[in-house]
Amino acid sequence: MKNYLKKLDENLVFIKSFTKGDTLKIYTELTNVDNKLIHSRKVRVIKDIPYNNYKVELHIISKKYFNEDPEIDKLTVSEKLSFVNSTGRRTLRLDNLILELCAEISAIGCERIVRKNIANISDSSILRLIKKNE
Repeated sequence: MKNYLKKLDENLVFIKSFTKGDTLKIYTELTNVDNKLIHSRKVRVIKDIPYNNYKVELHIISKKYFNEDPEIDKLTVSEKLSFVNSTGRRTLRLDNLILELCAEISAIGCERIVRKNIANISDSSILRLIKKNE
């Protein structure tokens, strides 16, 4: 499990995991490498590629930090995840896997394959992903 997470980011810390049906839920968080003062935490659910025939949901404890930069007017700054796409719902490696699958079939056919074996993603999300990466 730790090797699976290390492929995403070296700073991910494994907390716990359990299965529910055909889904593996992995709870994790990033280590506080900057030693900044933490304002708040929330859990973000991010879909990832399958692990041992289970669909994977990463439950990442994301932190907000107090802003220490005087040039920015915001009170808090959120933690950035380098392995998550622009919408913040899927990992980049899941997006790449979907694009590889959709290279030769339609989005609706790809949706059937993806929903059955990989993750619960709609055909309109797949179409937006294909359009964005053209």
